[in-house]
Amino acid sequence: MHEGRNREPEIREVKVKAVGRKYVTIGNGDRYESEESNPFGLIQNIDYGNKGLLYPSRTDANNYIEKSRLSVWISNISWIKSRNYTLEQLRKVKEIFVD
Repeated sequence: MHEGRNREPEIREVKVKAVGRKYVTIGNGDRYESEESNPFGLIQNIDYGNKGLLYPSRTDANNYIEKSRLSVWISNISWIKSRNYTLEQLRKVKEIFVD
């Protein structure tokens, strides 16, 4: 899966060529590795550009996209927008975020 700042995410199915101790290699030779920042998928091993993401299923990739979009949406809620919500709604949101 590839996603850029100014374009929609692109999901494509690929065939895994090899699975090693550190890397998973796909058919075109691109290598992916595990990183703590993405515990549910693998990140492309490149030095520049937008790194691709590798997930075990299309569902996992779509879940990542949804979570990413929701995180951006939540971060864009300002004080002015929050005035449109009731006190009870804001309390429930706070319960979710404060652990």
